[in-house]
Amino acid sequence: MQKSRIQNNLNIALISTVIVILGFIPPIPLGFIPVPLVLQNLGVMLAGILLGAKKGTIAIILVFLVGIIIPTFSGSLTLAAITSPSSGYAIAWLFVPFFTSLGLQKFPIQNSYSQFFIVWLAGVLFVDLTGALWLAYATQISIYSAILSSMIFIPGDTLKAFIALIIAKRLLKIKPMSNV
Repeated sequence: MQKSRIQNNLNIALISTVIVILGFIPPIPLGFIPVPLVLQNLGVMLAGILLGAKKGTIAIILVFLVGIIIPTFSGSLTLAAITSPSSGYAIAWLFVPFFTSLGLQKFPIQNSYSQFFIVWLAGVLFVDLTGALWLAYATQISIYSAILSSMIFIPGDTLKAFIALIIAKRLLKIKPMSNV
């Protein structure tokens, strides 16, 4: 039992570390929208696929807590960062592991296309829509304009969902984490 707890904590810490490391890769500013392109959401999708709802969410919370001390996002997690136009995207990350895990459990299809669609719905569509709604609120632009602007993220985020699923499948062949 103690070994299982240690393994769980290590898996959570590992995924959190991956997300933090992806945060150190400089974001790409777009200019027309105050939200940059980042790679961290790839790690968030991995958290949902590999760790499941509870442990994946804990990993995301850990990233946020580390963000209070060191800049895990494009800046440190201060009040300004929490209320920035891009906050909605990061806040949505808290729900990605839950929705991904729920979808993969409810539809335990071994078909990679179906698994990709579930990861895409949670990690791309949900995050981008939630982020767009917060963007509209934070910048006082119309919801339509915010959603239209956020569509720029869909191709890259779709690629990240694909990569996350490939990485997860390869890792799970080596050592299944679902029972951890």
